[in-house]
Amino acid sequence: MGLRINSGAAVQTALRTLRESDRELTKSLERLSTGLRINSASDDPSGLVISEQLRNQISGIRQAIDNSETATNLVSTAESALGEVHSLLLGLRESVLYALNSGGNDDDQVDAEQDAIDNAIRSIDRIAQTTKFGTRALLDGSSGLSVLSQAATIGNIDVQNITFAGQSQQQYTIGITAVASQAVLFSGASFAGTSGGSTTIRLTGSEGTQDISIASGFGVASFDDAINIYTADTGVYASTGVLYSVGYGTDETISVEVTAGTVILGAGGAANIAVSSGIQTDDGEDVAGYVNGVTFSGDGLEARVVSDVMTANITMLSTITAGTHTFTVKNDGLVFQLNGDGGVHSREQLGISSVHSSNLGSDTRSVNGIAGSTVTVGGYLSTLVSGGTNDLSTNASNALTVLDDAIAEISDRRAHLGAFQNQTLETNLNSLGIALEELTKAESTIRDVDFAAETANFVNKQVLFQSSLSVLSQASAIPQGVLGLLA
Repeated sequence: MGLRINSGAAVQTALRTLRESDRELTKSLERLSTGLRINSASDDPSGLVISEQLRNQISGIRQAIDNSETATNLVSTAESALGEVHSLLLGLRESVLYALNSGGNDDDQVDAEQDAIDNAIRSIDRIAQTTKFGTRALLDGSSGLSVLSQAATIGNIDVQNITFAGQSQQQYTIGITAVASQAVLFSGASFAGTSGGSTTIRLTGSEGTQDISIASGFGVASFDDAINIYTADTGVYASTGVLYSVGYGTDETISVEVTAGTVILGAGGAANIAVSSGIQTDDGEDVAGYVNGVTFSGDGLEARVVSDVMTANITMLSTITAGTHTFTVKNDGLVFQLNGDGGVHSREQLGISSVHSSNLGSDTRSVNGIAGSTVTVGGYLSTLVSGGTNDLSTNASNALTVLDDAIAEISDRRAHLGAFQNQTLETNLNSLGIALEELTKAESTIRDVDFAAETANFVNKQVLFQSSLSVLSQASAIPQGVLGLLA
């Protein structure tokens, strides 16, 4: 090649190479100092987009983990308080059983037990009013899901979980395809009398078995009396010669075996049927149907609804008929954001009903008693206090029924909260933890620098930079050599 002074081509080439080496060395130093392979969009445009999306997901998941842990602590607080209510109810039941042992106690002892009941109920009400998580009350009803309206044929609605799609309230339709029924015997041919002297029947119901003697000449009213005096022991009552289970559903049963003599069934004359052997039985039926298209599990008059959008216990009245019935739920209760996006399935809405004594128990219900009278059973826990309709001196027997209903209710609520904590919150925490781990790995792979590779690259760029400096120095000396030709 020719030797030239004006152009300085060799110098320009060496300078361009030095600048490139300088830029590469600067980038390598930036990566090593920040620990990131992508420090600006120019480093990897598509990689930057993906990594920013992953960072957004990671940030949401971290907050969802915090939310889930807070929800777990809240539910645990409520369940622990319900556990104390449970213990108090068990103590109340012991006091009622003591009072029913009238042959072994006196009025002063019963009064002392009544004092214990009064104090225990006040404690339950205090727990209901004061159990809080931060400033949020948990057991006074303010954390429950409110039912704004319901069909007259529906009794109690206890909504435990629900999903709303942004609206302030939501209407649900209950479709009843089969109504609940009692077990019934002798409905086609009722008791009409006996023959062959004294007759004994073995009556079995959901509560137990009792042998009942029916004297010769017993009429329908006397038959009803003989059956109804043992209703508490058998779970069966009689009305106008027909036997009914006290409760509803497939768990209710009536079995009658004539062990001595003959029972006459019918309306008299040729229609009479003589029964002297064999066993006659009948079982109740559970309510069946659906809520908004989702089939529910029936237990007597109770419907247990479990779906993606609702978990609830719904009690039907015995007067409910086949067809559709509606209720409306307000968008309230406890809302937990358990995932990092805004979808409805990323939130869980939980309701915790009041455990005040005026809400624990059940509505009163009537059964036939002795001599055709109507006996009222059930009620709420508040009726057990001194002067109440079910205190120890007024109706200790029914107080036991009230307590059994209240204990079953608290047990169900504790079970639901435990299942929500174990199967929803803790599994969600496990799932989020795995997702956070994998997304962090993916984001790191895209965005973080490989220090081993980058260190080797840095050394290479450093050598090139130094060699470029040396070459530039040599290139600058070439025009100096041309001057030697002029000497």
